[in-house]
Amino acid sequence: MFVPLLFAAAVLLADLETPAPTALGRRGFETDLPTAVRAISFRPFMPGHPTDVALLTPFHGESNLSRNEGIGLEYSTRDGRAWILSEWPRNGGTLAEFAPLPAFGGCTDVHAVGGREHPRGVVWSTPRGLVLSLTPDGSAEPKTIEAEFRRLVERGACR
Repeated sequence: MFVPLLFAAAVLLADLETPAPTALGRRGFETDLPTAVRAISFRPFMPGHPTDVALLTPFHGESNLSRNEGIGLEYSTRDGRAWILSEWPRNGGTLAEFAPLPAFGGCTDVHAVGGREHPRGVVWSTPRGLVLSLTPDGSAEPKTIEAEFRRLVERGACR
């Protein structure tokens, strides 16, 4: 009887020590930035210094090909808000399922994640054949999401 109780206690302690997955960790395989950049087939746009990095399953195409994998970058802005920027090769995929938004700064294929009225993020494609998705880690007002999207595009996220 003593051994099963020790085993149960050890299992409970192990569960307490295991950290909950991050928002980005729920979307992909967390790793360090150099490993992730080596694993993907494109040069990602860097929004700033990432606090978390993950490899993501492909946006479109065969999931067993690493050249189709994406990268997710969590970063914080000066106001302390955390954002997740995900990037993938477009690989023939379409953004048609998302509600269209007005073009901005060279980005002509811009869409709302979650509808135009109350978007949870922005997704767009670039002339280089990439798809990028911006979402807050948590909730944010549509104007805040749009402002961060515009800031990223002004820094080169649509090249």
